[in-house]
Amino acid sequence: MMRRAISFAGLLLLFAPAALAINGPKAAQSNVERSARHAVQALNQKEEEACSRMDNWESGELWADDGVDLIEGLKPMVGKAAILKWYDSLTTLMRGAKMEYCTVDWRKIKIQGEWAWEWAITRQKIDLPAPQKPIESNGKMLLILKRQADGEWKIELESWNSEPK
Repeated sequence: MMRRAISFAGLLLLFAPAALAINGPKAAQSNVERSARHAVQALNQKEEEACSRMDNWESGELWADDGVDLIEGLKPMVGKAAILKWYDSLTTLMRGAKMEYCTVDWRKIKIQGEWAWEWAITRQKIDLPAPQKPIESNGKMLLILKRQADGEWKIELESWNSEPK
C-alpha cells in the first residue's frame, strides 16, 4: 500500500508540471482578456461622462491620432485634429446649452488582441437657450478601438447613425 501511495505521488509530481503548463497560458490569457475588458469599459465610462458634461476636450482625448469619425450627414473626419476641430465648433454652437441626458446602452463588446469593437444605442437631449427648442437624438454607434503602445485603448473609428423616425 505504501508503494502504491508513493507511485501515485510520483505520478502527480511527474504530471503536475504538464498540467500547470496546459492551464497556465489559458489562465494568463484569461487575465489579459479580463484586463482588456476592464480597460475598454473604463474608456466607455469616460465617453459617457464626457457626453453627460458636454466636455468636448475629454471626448477628444479618447481618440487615436489617426482616428476616423463617420457621423450621418457629415463628411468623414479623418485624424484626431479634424475631430477636435469639429468638437471646437460644437463648443461654440452649444454655448449656454445644458445636457438633459446622455445615455449609452452598450450591447456587445468583442476584444481580439490589440483591437476591439463594440456597438451601442445612444440617446441624448440637449436643452438650448430660449427661444431655441431642445435637440433630441437617438441612434446607433459602432466603435472600433485599438490598444496603443502605452497600453491605453483609444477610438480608431466611430460610426454613428440616427434611428429612423
